[in-house]
Amino acid sequence: MNEIGTESNAVCYLCGNEGKVMYRHLTDTHFGAPGEWTLKACTGIDCGLLWLDPRPTIDDIGKAYRQYYTHGNMKDVCPSYWIRFIRAILHGMSTHLLRLHSERRRYKCMYLDKTPPGRLLEVGCGNGKRLARMRTMGWNVMGQEIDPAASEYARMQKGITVHLGPLETLDKSNEYDAIIVSHVIEHVHDPVDLLRNCHRLLKKDGLLLMLTPNAASFGHRTFGSAWRGLEPPRHLHLFTSKTLILLGKEAGFNRQRVWTTSVGAFGIGQQSRAPTGILSPGAGFMSPRDVCRGFWFQLAARWALLRDPDSGEECVLIAVK
Repeated sequence: MNEIGTESNAVCYLCGNEGKVMYRHLTDTHFGAPGEWTLKACTGIDCGLLWLDPRPTIDDIGKAYRQYYTHGNMKDVCPSYWIRFIRAILHGMSTHLLRLHSERRRYKCMYLDKTPPGRLLEVGCGNGKRLARMRTMGWNVMGQEIDPAASEYARMQKGITVHLGPLETLDKSNEYDAIIVSHVIEHVHDPVDLLRNCHRLLKKDGLLLMLTPNAASFGHRTFGSAWRGLEPPRHLHLFTSKTLILLGKEAGFNRQRVWTTSVGAFGIGQQSRAPTGILSPGAGFMSPRDVCRGFWFQLAARWALLRDPDSGEECVLIAVK
């Protein structure tokens, strides 16, 4: 009953080339979704896309989210006071040492801090936390979500208006000054279609802002199959700066800028660990070792970014309609 139905996904979504196996027998070490998964890498010399093959079907992908962070009471898996205290100290130290305060502020508002507020849509708004923050900055916010549990939480707990349903069913063309897509594009079966709908919904000269894990990151090179950004089976595709530009062009965005950031590397390092056994649903255990690994990885990832600007843990794309 809990098994996830799959479908073949043999060739690259972007260029049609064959894929070679990068990792086999991947499991969901964070939210306990069933199954083992295979990740492939495109063999095209000018591509770099990674993807699951086979992947969950559209009808069954919801089973991978039953214990997701937007469901249930996350207080049940909240770390102890002392773990949270240690993390706060080390996180603050890394922020101070690396002078990340300004970048963290920009990151939290999806780099819209210098944009005059207007109508804002978040695609895949989850529990509404980010939109609530943007509302305090003067934005007129709305969310879109396909997960009924997350949508209900955003409406009831955050007071956010949410369109429940696929993005293509939101009939408000040329309506929004900005659209944010944070860690969503890697979850969808047809990324170009999602971006085409974003293009349709934006006003002329409107902004699209997108964050997604960077398949070419220092963290992926460091942790391999244990890298937090893989997250099988929910992450169907994993992108690089180059592949994001290709996506945007396919969707009609001709004015694009992309870079990578290591601002969230503490959490990536903290959560990038090999499986240690069977996880309970929604497992969120955090040890002092995990927190220390996050601290040292934040420092190392920042140094790597100085040497290689494409090595950040996340890709950031800004596109203008």
